[in-house]
Amino acid sequence: MLFTPIDVNPGIELSKPLLVAGEASVSASLSAEEEGLRYSLNAYGSGFRRAGLELIKRINTGTSLTHGFERITVKQRLAEAKPGESIQSTWTPSRGPTEPVLVIMRSFLFMKDIAAILQALGCSVRNNPLLGPSVTPNPFTVGDGGPTEYWVRLTLNGKTVDEAEFKVSYRPG
Repeated sequence: MLFTPIDVNPGIELSKPLLVAGEASVSASLSAEEEGLRYSLNAYGSGFRRAGLELIKRINTGTSLTHGFERITVKQRLAEAKPGESIQSTWTPSRGPTEPVLVIMRSFLFMKDIAAILQALGCSVRNNPLLGPSVTPNPFTVGDGGPTEYWVRLTLNGKTVDEAEFKVSYRPG
């Protein structure tokens, strides 16, 4: 397998640019910029303890006879605000390893082989002799885009009140 860095800016397509909580004066604006997804969480209302923005990533990994349809879902907290706060930042998609990585494997992989591959991809790995390698921070993404599905969720007191789907792609030009 060959993993190469992505050297073009991401293209982000949003399903909607504004997330709103109807029961409180809380909103989040989303926009696609050259480096990634720009977001602004505005929590100016009252009647809530905290408002948040979560990034949800889901990738369908395939099917198996033992587990059926398999997928990995990862949640990442982008921002959390208390009443009266406003937070702005940018989420930048992962562009793969910083240098090309060629992985040649033998038929049977040992734990040290898996740890070496993950480290070459830029992942911090702790190796526990009994449990095997663990990835820190968890989750780790080699590269965003492609078949991964993305959502940004606006939450009030931990419950989802609105969400927007978006796509990440890399196209030269």
